[in-house]
Amino acid sequence: MSTKMIQNPKIATKKENYFIFQSPPPPSTPRYRKNGALKISEQLHNGKLQTRVYYPKGSPNKPTGGAIWYKSRTEAEKAIRGNHELVASYGALAKDVTIKELVDARTAREELEGTGFSVVDAAKQVRAALQTALASRSLKDGLDAYLNSVWDKFQERKKLSPRSEPRHWRGVRRTINRLNTLASLSLRELAADQFRPLFTGLTKSSLKGHIRNLHAAFEYCIDEGWMDENPAAALKRMKASMPSEPRTIKTFTVTQVQALMAAIVQVEPRAVPYFAICFFAGVRPEAAMKMKWSDVSHNGYLYIPHAANKSGHSYNAKILPVLQRWLEWWDGMGNERSGDICPLSASTLKRVRKAAMGRAGVSAWVQDGTRKTFATAYRGTFKCKILTSAALGHKGTTVLDEHYDSRLMTEEEASQYWEILPPESQVTQAKEGA
Repeated sequence: MSTKMIQNPKIATKKENYFIFQSPPPPSTPRYRKNGALKISEQLHNGKLQTRVYYPKGSPNKPTGGAIWYKSRTEAEKAIRGNHELVASYGALAKDVTIKELVDARTAREELEGTGFSVVDAAKQVRAALQTALASRSLKDGLDAYLNSVWDKFQERKKLSPRSEPRHWRGVRRTINRLNTLASLSLRELAADQFRPLFTGLTKSSLKGHIRNLHAAFEYCIDEGWMDENPAAALKRMKASMPSEPRTIKTFTVTQVQALMAAIVQVEPRAVPYFAICFFAGVRPEAAMKMKWSDVSHNGYLYIPHAANKSGHSYNAKILPVLQRWLEWWDGMGNERSGDICPLSASTLKRVRKAAMGRAGVSAWVQDGTRKTFATAYRGTFKCKILTSAALGHKGTTVLDEHYDSRLMTEEEASQYWEILPPESQVTQAKEGA
């Protein structure tokens, strides 16, 4: 007797000498049911009645499209709910996707076609490479990037104020030049102790400026993700512990100032108000370049705006009699008080100063010499550092004690300083004295 067997038998009936195995009766439900856009069916799979869900192409559960078998209908419905939630979340995200992002994603996919890598795999490799590159970024690369950002900000500021000078950019560059020996080190490997030998022998104010520049540069690197901590934060304690060399303070003599003003009258009369304000009001040269005649009030004061002042705050400077005489002399030459106090460019003004130095016999220009000479004469006359600090626009006397020295000019020389008058005034004064 032979038997005929059918694979995956469920129900067997005997008919004559054969065992006939039949499939189970179909379920009472239709072959397909729809849950949203998904098709659900119940069929035999691996000898068991299981639920199959057909996902269209692009579904979160089956991006390539096709069917997935589930052990039970409950499990299938749970998976379908999860698929619907993902579709809803993807739809919300798709509202924020820009056209550029879609074009970039499609371009990246086309570039990877045929390589066997997906866009996600390629992105992971790029991210790993970027992390390695960021971790190995050198100190020179980070500081150069910060220096370029400072220059870009200066260019934006120069559009608003064409006479602006890149003083901060120059200070940052000087600070960076002190770090040449550490240029090849990684930003993540830096420590405060490595900077200490590079900033020895400086005055406290210079050290403070370098630390301020370093702190800002490393904060920029932290924002860019190139380092985690700011090593300059520990350098602030160096100011009190490190010895500083005594500063050599220089000023112009009374004779030099008199010769310089007389030479400027001959070389370029348009520059006379600028140099008179610098010498006889103590205004910083870069601030005087940005001042306008509208800042010269009729009540006897100069107004130095905050945008022109180095310290960032505005102040008033008294127009002393000697400055008033020089301004009146300039008016008497047929000039009008309109526009900029100094109509010359920085390069032209530099050439005027050099030519005046040659006529006056001054071999070297003293840095900030106009302001320091004024402060020395003012303090020598009034014998009060509080009044002198107020005349310079300082908020305290600390800067005056550190950067100015009243002993460089005697009381008699200070008295002569205020008698440096324009040419016609000098002749009139000599006749009156006779």
